[in-house]
Amino acid sequence: MPHNPQHIVLFHYFRRFLEAAATIGIDVAPLKGAHLLTSVYPDGEDRGLLADVDFLVRPEDWTRTCDLLTDQGFVRRELKGRGATEREFYDTGFSLDIGANERILFEPHRYLIQPERHPIDYNTLWRRTTASSFDGAPCRRLATEDHLLYTVIHMITHSFIAPKRELRDLELLIKSSRADLDRAVFRAGEWECTRGAWLALSLLSETTPGAVPERCIVSLAPPAPIRSILRYLVPDNRGFRYADLGLRAQQAVLFPLLLDNPVTLLRFGRYYLGLRLRDLLSKTGSAKTL
Repeated sequence: MPHNPQHIVLFHYFRRFLEAAATIGIDVAPLKGAHLLTSVYPDGEDRGLLADVDFLVRPEDWTRTCDLLTDQGFVRRELKGRGATEREFYDTGFSLDIGANERILFEPHRYLIQPERHPIDYNTLWRRTTASSFDGAPCRRLATEDHLLYTVIHMITHSFIAPKRELRDLELLIKSSRADLDRAVFRAGEWECTRGAWLALSLLSETTPGAVPERCIVSLAPPAPIRSILRYLVPDNRGFRYADLGLRAQQAVLFPLLLDNPVTLLRFGRYYLGLRLRDLLSKTGSAKTL
């Protein structure tokens, strides 16, 4: 377990949640820092401060999970004017005020990302999880290859803005957890994230020589023009070349290039614009009522 005081407090409340979830039959799999710091990071190596605890629950347990967090005193984050978007999104935020201007932040997920972006079979993903514990509380752990690809998807979502920490995550998942990279490469094709995996593993192989077999990088490689553009935009482990651009602008430039299938881009664009339109119509209707 971590020695960072902030992490100790954060994980104390997460352990309390896990114990309560287990009593009512909700499976919980910690994600990102909560998983990595308690499974692959060497004792004493700090990954940096965690803003929150991310975790995955089964889609059918989503409502019970939110109710349990509310029962424990957490307050659900609301996106003002974006009710439809919030209801349909794959995650949400909860906060717990613990005094002294401090809050505990949890982010439960029912999916690793919007299903319209990456076609992940969640029934199969959950079957690959293993029973584990988190400081004595029961939990599930994603298969190493699944967590590796989740890290890649997180890098895609944030447009490789500052990938150094996540490259270290990938390195340790490969070394400490002995990720089967051939299996991960095959699964990246199923999840339609091969371009992101190619870019992430290419960066890792350059910063940590020998970490990734060349055959894996070759098998993931997109067409030459896409490779050239991606490496121009993300030339090294410092991340996106044009760091002065705002987040939305960076995502607009890089995100379409990182989706394997243009049909997926169209599908997700239609889905997201549909949500925003519903939000707008709902807002307009509320204004007329007033």
